[in-house]
Amino acid sequence: MPDNKSKQDERAEKLFDDIVYRGHKVAPIESHKKLSQSNRKGGGAGGEGSEGEMAESYIRVLRLLLPGALAKLSTLEDPRNKNMCDHSMPALIVYGLILFLAHTPSRRAANRDIGGEHAHEMIKQAIPELDTIPHADTLARLLEKIDADRFESCYENTIIEFIKSKTFLRLNPGRCLIAIDGTQKFSRRYSFDKRALVSHKGDEERERHYVYVLESVLILENGMVLPLFTEFLENEDGFLGDDEKKQDCELKAFTRLTEKIKKYIGKGRVTLACDGLYACGPVVSRCKAFGWEYMIALKRGSLKTVWEDYDGLRKIETGNTLQYITDEDRRQTFNWSNQIEYTYGKNNKRVHLNIVTCKEEWVEMHLRSGKAPEHKTCGYAWLSSSAVSAGNVVSLCNDIARKRWRIENHFHVEKYQGYSYSHCFSYDWDAMRAFHSLMKFAHFLNTLVLSSEITYGYVKDQGARWFIRKVWCVLIYRGLIGQDTEWIAQGGKRRGCIYRDIRLRAA
Repeated sequence: MPDNKSKQDERAEKLFDDIVYRGHKVAPIESHKKLSQSNRKGGGAGGEGSEGEMAESYIRVLRLLLPGALAKLSTLEDPRNKNMCDHSMPALIVYGLILFLAHTPSRRAANRDIGGEHAHEMIKQAIPELDTIPHADTLARLLEKIDADRFESCYENTIIEFIKSKTFLRLNPGRCLIAIDGTQKFSRRYSFDKRALVSHKGDEERERHYVYVLESVLILENGMVLPLFTEFLENEDGFLGDDEKKQDCELKAFTRLTEKIKKYIGKGRVTLACDGLYACGPVVSRCKAFGWEYMIALKRGSLKTVWEDYDGLRKIETGNTLQYITDEDRRQTFNWSNQIEYTYGKNNKRVHLNIVTCKEEWVEMHLRSGKAPEHKTCGYAWLSSSAVSAGNVVSLCNDIARKRWRIENHFHVEKYQGYSYSHCFSYDWDAMRAFHSLMKFAHFLNTLVLSSEITYGYVKDQGARWFIRKVWCVLIYRGLIGQDTEWIAQGGKRRGCIYRDIRLRAA
């Protein structure tokens, strides 16, 4: 017979699945331009009433999602001696989620901000057995003992279930557009772990030990960007020097990451958008073997023989051109050539490449400075998996290839807008990876909460970062939790009001 706690976890997880995978209508991205902040008096702060309403709307949705997310993360076995622990594993995990949900920059800041009585009351509604707020170091010690791979798989399974859900298919009826790029997490002048990468640029005194991560994000047709899979670049046996052993690199991590994408999402359903590093024969062959479409940025210095063939074909294929005017009054001139043969590798493997270039021209108006209008141009080039024609060139370039910049925006949000991507939180390698997984899960939850009907108006008016900052300021320092909160400790039995509260704006 399952006990009451197991039944509560089962109900909470089912509630999470119903909301995320079957009950969501996600808000559209209405403009490509960044919304300007309100210029009215008090427009950036609001009164206590408006702040209270924002906090109520945010916590109403979060209370529905948090227990289910916790149930998914708590499937791992607790590696500690339970007789010597003051806090349960679920209590520590929900504490870690709230640390990133509230945009807390460090463990020390978590002890200062989340360790208060008001935050304790809020967390205790989700975890009734939480008698005291844990210390952030206690969470770090737990994550040091947990298998980082299994901890990461908890979020991976959640996002894959979302991709397979009716909600995702309604929001994204076509292929899965996935952008892949690498970024540095943080660096130090000293060796903090043998698995960290090493760079000295020819000068041993400038040696740096750093963590580099290959990330993938899921770009939905309505503009949402969700974190997908992560691959850490690691030196398995430590760095032995340039002459003795090569370090892990982004292309090796790309092979591991694409194996994971193929395993969970499958063949023939993926479209990749990548930068110029991946414009090479092995990457193209791998995508073709998996049946994936791709748009890969191509630089002039890469694949020189292909560029020579393309320049020669441009003199012959004069009909492969198209001019297009965008909604921003930018003139785009597209040129392309298909089936250019390229040979690579020791075995002289052959692939056929499709190349498309775009020259963009526009007039920059300097209305504020009063300067004269300035004529500007820029150029782009991509490798395309599909044969380019006048009928699909605009869609391939503007709707797929140009969306690769959204992973750069994603990095900017996680690094500089609250999620402390560049902070290690722990020098233990496994704990650092576990903190990273908690950050991704919290970002996923915040994205869902901020896209709901009852919060979207506030977010659209003031911006996501300001909204979260104000909400958690109210929740932590003023203790505004709300009127109807007792039912969350019972696994969310009151399901009748869920779809009125959680329904998200339709795309």
